[in-house]
Amino acid sequence: MEPMLDNERLSRCSYISSIEPPERTEPIYVEDIKTDLSAEFSLVSSCSDTSQTNLESKGHIEVCLRIRPFTSLERENEFQDCVSLEDSRSVILKAPQNSLSRLSEKNAGQMIQKFTFSRVFGPETTQEEVFEGAMRQPVQDFLDGYNRLIFTYGVTNAGKTYTFRGTEDDVGILPRTMDMLFKSIRGKLYTAMDLKPNRCRDYIKLTEDQVREEIAIKNSILRLTKEVKNHFFLY
Repeated sequence: MEPMLDNERLSRCSYISSIEPPERTEPIYVEDIKTDLSAEFSLVSSCSDTSQTNLESKGHIEVCLRIRPFTSLERENEFQDCVSLEDSRSVILKAPQNSLSRLSEKNAGQMIQKFTFSRVFGPETTQEEVFEGAMRQPVQDFLDGYNRLIFTYGVTNAGKTYTFRGTEDDVGILPRTMDMLFKSIRGKLYTAMDLKPNRCRDYIKLTEDQVREEIAIKNSILRLTKEVKNHFFLY
């Protein structure tokens, strides 16, 4: 292969590392590209002031504490003195009496701790009082269009299931919440059977033939469920 001559070589791109912009000799007028949005934003803010205030006032987290009654074994060991209510929001924890002999007077004083909550429910608090004091307002906020999250947290045998579900004679916060929700929509239900959920956040309107098909499927499922139930009872 014959070598290429200098004048036959391909041209290469040149790169400029830096360049100084030319100095402007005339003033720059930007009034023509400015847009006054104050009027538009004032309209938006005036419409959202109330809702924004409500959201800010309802946006904090509340932590409620419920103290379960002491068991007979805990009373025998004098554990009931470990927990005492200072007021409706504060609780004081002390070391058990049987551990004080192993602690010096200084260390025993350091073992006394005070904790503050949004609200404290004592051992004598009923299921209804817990719901009224901790649940009714968040459920009402949910009905008013706000997002709400409520959960129970505690160690094993702390009473979470009893507070959350309760018993047949004394239901907990979950059944009471569902009762409040369903009572709020009483008289507002859509009684026709021509709507079907679609993709979680949408729905479709069914034709008369589709309605009859859905009813047939529903009756078939109910009949199958009844047959399975009777089958297990026979055994």
